[in-house]
Amino acid sequence: MNNYSETELKNIEIVKSLYTDVFDTGNCPVVNNYYHDDAKCHLKGKTLLVEQMKGGMAEFVEKHTSISTSIESLFAVGDRTYARLNRQATLKGEEQVRDIEIMVEKRFVDGKVAELWFMVDDEIYSNIWLNQLSA
Repeated sequence: MNNYSETELKNIEIVKSLYTDVFDTGNCPVVNNYYHDDAKCHLKGKTLLVEQMKGGMAEFVEKHTSISTSIESLFAVGDRTYARLNRQATLKGEEQVRDIEIMVEKRFVDGKVAELWFMVDDEIYSNIWLNQLSA
């Protein structure tokens, strides 16, 4: 058993909620409760802002059905959380379920996400998020 600090435990609970309650449903407005207004997301050498992250999340939910995220591992060290996720989703109009492997490091400041590093092995998923840069 890990001896997490109170802050680390709180950050872990926020991450769990984000992946199961928010991102699987596309509940974009709730993101504002968990992220600083100037939070940054680093993905494949690009930097997205909060509104772009929300746009990517909304577009992903719009294009897919049966979205489900499993947290494979999650731990905290100081102001950071590290999560390995498996997201299963089906593109609308297709029957094949896609397994999407994701790794995310989040940096927290004052109980909210200030910065995150997002690594995903799915080209469709990456492109949805990166297309938000030109929107």
